[in-house]
Amino acid sequence: MMRLQSMQQKKLILIIMIVAIVFISTIGVKVIKILNESTMPAEDEIRVAIIASDGISDQSWGSLAYKGQLKIEEQFPVEVLLYSEKNTDELIEEAALMAIEEEAKVIMGHGREFSNVFTKLASVHKDVHFVTLRGTSDYPNQSVYTFEEETELEYFAALAASLKTKSNKIGIIDAFEASEGMSHFEKGVHHYKPEVMLYYKVVGSRDNGTKAVALAESFIQDGVDVIYTKGNAYNRYVIDLAKRHNVYVVGFLDDQSYLAENLVLTSVMNDISQIYVAIMRDYFSAEGLPQGEVVLTESDGVYKLAPFGPMFSENEMNFIQNEMDRYYKGEKQF
Repeated sequence: MMRLQSMQQKKLILIIMIVAIVFISTIGVKVIKILNESTMPAEDEIRVAIIASDGISDQSWGSLAYKGQLKIEEQFPVEVLLYSEKNTDELIEEAALMAIEEEAKVIMGHGREFSNVFTKLASVHKDVHFVTLRGTSDYPNQSVYTFEEETELEYFAALAASLKTKSNKIGIIDAFEASEGMSHFEKGVHHYKPEVMLYYKVVGSRDNGTKAVALAESFIQDGVDVIYTKGNAYNRYVIDLAKRHNVYVVGFLDDQSYLAENLVLTSVMNDISQIYVAIMRDYFSAEGLPQGEVVLTESDGVYKLAPFGPMFSENEMNFIQNEMDRYYKGEKQF
């Protein structure tokens, strides 16, 4: 009897061990499957990459690449690989090759500075499509998405500036020398307040805060009381200076009212993140990504005018809105 009980106990232990081994093996297989799935895109997703030359955690140009990532991941079946602070050709190529190794189908460079490296890689990796925001392209698997430097919305930003200048002196701080001809902002100022004297200075960079502030200081010394600051990183420094001198500002690139709510009249917004939406929209279209240059317009959602600030009276806001309505109805021409 004791021998029989001993044999039964051994069988029971053996069965328990077998069940435990099967259970542990099953769990192990599931863990491996989960880990594999976490490193591979879902079946209906494709992998794309965005490479930026600067950081993405501040209000700089690079942060707009991150905003673009969030938008396209929300709107399209894509998994985005984002590489930031790739500011040399060597680092750019390294990031692009890493993306290719990760089977990215589209690699997007956040600026014209990616063109040379992408052209080099496009000739070799013909199954990958390379896209830059501005720049150049040579091969069928390259595209350049760009937009006009000037937007008609500047006309209404100029109207806002004209309503608020008391000295009749308005300054423009541009990142780079504007093309020939009068900008929409200048046209707007001359139309709504022809007696205004316009001051124009060029920084030669989108990020040089020191020079931009020096130019703004010279404007203020000359009596300028509204400044249209058309940079990226340097805008915050100009707006900080404006706060010290109680000077109005027209912001640029994004809605910059958060920097000085009572002094920022409006902002001419270039929604760069929307360019990534346009790229993905074309990718998933029947025609696919086009070769060469694609010029985006207001209809693509790239340009917007930020809400006007609290310094405008109800009558002023009604006038601005009426002028905008007349334009969009075709009743008013610039």
